[in-house]
Amino acid sequence: MNRRVIILLLSAVCCLPSLFIGCGNNIKLKGRVTFPDGEPCPTGIIYFTDGTFQARANIRSDGYYDVGSLSNNDGLPAGTYKVFIIGAVLENAADPTDESMTALIDAKFTNERDTPLEITVPGKNVYNITVEKPDLTSKKKK
Repeated sequence: MNRRVIILLLSAVCCLPSLFIGCGNNIKLKGRVTFPDGEPCPTGIIYFTDGTFQARANIRSDGYYDVGSLSNNDGLPAGTYKVFIIGAVLENAADPTDESMTALIDAKFTNERDTPLEITVPGKNVYNITVEKPDLTSKKKK
């Protein structure tokens, strides 16, 4: 193969990922997940999806997160995203043999279909989220 063809092919392969994420023009996005009383949500993974593209961020123990799509903290391409959180649970530490988990947030925030959370990028670069705790009284009544 001649040198020009090789260079062209290598350029195409190197640029391919940027076609799927808005040509590398991602907007850095960070924020904090808290409860209405200001207490941070200490764990979980927050997802941003437009139905075809998805990015995520780990929620740190202080409630803060930084969004990554193809790599850590690289942000999101422009668009409108549904936002949901999974894994916001704590192991029941009272009994180490009990393998059940306690949900920290209301179920409506845990899946793409039901979440009321949505963000449009570009917009603000800090997206703080307030989530509700689950209603534990209804479980106790059952």
